[in-house]
Amino acid sequence: MGRRRGGVSFHGEFFDFEDLTCYPKPYGVTHLPIHIGGSSRAAARRAGRRGDGWFPGGLLSPDERRAQLDLAHATAVEAGRDPAALEHTRWASIEVTAERVEALAAEGVTRIVVGASAEDPAEQRAQMDAFAERFQLAV
Repeated sequence: MGRRRGGVSFHGEFFDFEDLTCYPKPYGVTHLPIHIGGSSRAAARRAGRRGDGWFPGGLLSPDERRAQLDLAHATAVEAGRDPAALEHTRWASIEVTAERVEALAAEGVTRIVVGASAEDPAEQRAQMDAFAERFQLAV
């Protein structure tokens, strides 16, 4: 993999790209966090060993989700990393309630990702505005 002024290039067995770039660039960031996705114990270990966060998907049972989060934390300790610094992200509906957010936080979730479900841009904006107002995020 090479880094060039115009982007990053890679030529491998499964991926091949030339001068790949991404915009917008993160603003004021000195460290770009890496969140490991996956609903397996291997993904949880990878997150603890190398990631800044874990973003499991899938339909894990609450017990398995807790076991995987505990595994990510234990692996972080084994790797000499602070397990408390490992963020835990989950998906939530744009209609998520404060009670559900509190329940997710009690499970160790530190960030939720929501997306507007409407197709019309004006309706998407209304959904996002309502979400921001519900959680007092409006500026």
